[in-house]
Amino acid sequence: MKLEDKVALVTGAGSGIGKAIALAFAKEGAKVAVNDIDEATIEGTLTMLGKLGGESLGVKADVSSSQQVKAMFSKLLERFGTLDILVNNAGIIKITDKVKDNFPKYLKQMATTGVAKMSLEATRYMTDEEWQRMIDVHLCGTFYCTREALNIMEDKGYGKIINIASICGMSGSCATSPDYSAAKGGIIAFTKSVAAEVIGRGVYVNAIAPGFINTPGLMAELPPEMLISVIVRTPLGRLGTAEEIAPVAVFLASDESSFMVGQVISPNGGTVI
Repeated sequence: MKLEDKVALVTGAGSGIGKAIALAFAKEGAKVAVNDIDEATIEGTLTMLGKLGGESLGVKADVSSSQQVKAMFSKLLERFGTLDILVNNAGIIKITDKVKDNFPKYLKQMATTGVAKMSLEATRYMTDEEWQRMIDVHLCGTFYCTREALNIMEDKGYGKIINIASICGMSGSCATSPDYSAAKGGIIAFTKSVAAEVIGRGVYVNAIAPGFINTPGLMAELPPEMLISVIVRTPLGRLGTAEEIAPVAVFLASDESSFMVGQVISPNGGTVI
């Protein structure tokens, strides 16, 4: 098995991509700590992990709080004594009501004239609170967890950190969500900087930037018109699945990725090429 006896922490593992990664890690022999802000979803993932027969731990924490992250790592160390793999996956997505209202008109202009003469007004009407929450969860959460992980990994001279970014941080394909795009773009830049910083200590830092993945969070936010638009813009003609992202995480967490430093792998169905 590729991850036998490794200890992994996956944030936001109560559902979606995080859950799929946690299960994939366990199938490869890892001991998995499952983090989420929702205790009920943690229990659901732990139940599935239990059926695989491996060791697991559930830790409720909001990664946007450095204090809660510190407490989470204390529980992790108390249980497993170390950490080999960190997946910074926890995140949120929110499309404002203003954008949802504007999108059908925007799409109609694109369809009839080939160019939209209107704005989606995502940035114009975004509140300070909406912007800050997105940055706090994605970018600050990734920093807080990485900082704690490096306190372990740099001292032991080994570690794998995998940050979940997005195609929204790679291109202008997500005009509906400037806050999300900014946070994910920040994660990509953070990945590259930290990767160069810590590789000398045997810590590998890389990122996965998925395209549009069929997860509960995304499906709750995308109105039908947006969903159709996303699928049309994807050459493969469909959304991805969390189970198609998990093997990429297994690769980056394993010794097979021994020449991968500061890279961004983007499984996106051709949306960004």
